[in-house]
Amino acid sequence: MPCSVTRFFTVVLLGAICSFANPDLAFADSCYKARAERAKGDKADKKNADLMIAAYKRAQKDSTVAEKATEGLVKSVYFAFRFVPFEKNKRKAKLDSLKELSEKAYNRYPKNKEIAHIYAASVSMWGAEKNPLAAVKDGVAAKVRDVATATKNYQVLGRAHQLLPHIPIILSWPDKELADKYLNMALKQDPADLYNYFFLAELRLDQKRYDEAQKIIDKGLARGVRTDFFLEDRRGRWHLKELQKKLDQKYKRK
Repeated sequence: MPCSVTRFFTVVLLGAICSFANPDLAFADSCYKARAERAKGDKADKKNADLMIAAYKRAQKDSTVAEKATEGLVKSVYFAFRFVPFEKNKRKAKLDSLKELSEKAYNRYPKNKEIAHIYAASVSMWGAEKNPLAAVKDGVAAKVRDVATATKNYQVLGRAHQLLPHIPIILSWPDKELADKYLNMALKQDPADLYNYFFLAELRLDQKRYDEAQKIIDKGLARGVRTDFFLEDRRGRWHLKELQKKLDQKYKRK
């Protein structure tokens, strides 16, 4: 066998071995894959979430898997914030922690799309709860736009244009037509994500394009629930059904 070919297979084999070399990362990944187990309704099991978060933190200490572990940690903390029940008075502290964690991870790995997506989403939520106008003045909206643009995250970019108000001088870039463009691009980019159907259907409802909104909702609900995104899709279906109720009310008023 030629030396160059031998070297190629050696590199591939070493890469495969390295990916399984850290037991904490392997354990954390297995917990993340099983994140919907023992869920009650759309509420995840706290014990499993705590275990995977702790394991990803340990795995971060290994420089050979640091980025992968950081990505897993950010995804896990974001998942826990969305699906693990906690007391309402802890929401602000948890959101602050999520924003800080994802920001540090993004600054370290700006090309990692998973981290960038969660950072943009976290900053958006943080700004909305802090004080929307104050957050805009602090540059939060521009940060979300820039991160989403850099990583071609059309869902976040479309939502920014859809939800943010056009405020001359202070915030002049939000554009409803661009919201339409980017949300359509997001659906083409990831047709498996039920929230891409929800956000676009919501926009159609705001535009009073009821027939189109109905078709988009129907397409989203027809996709069912993915086993590897069980809780995410279950909640996505719930949001689509709630939007369907609003649409039904609009139809009745016509």
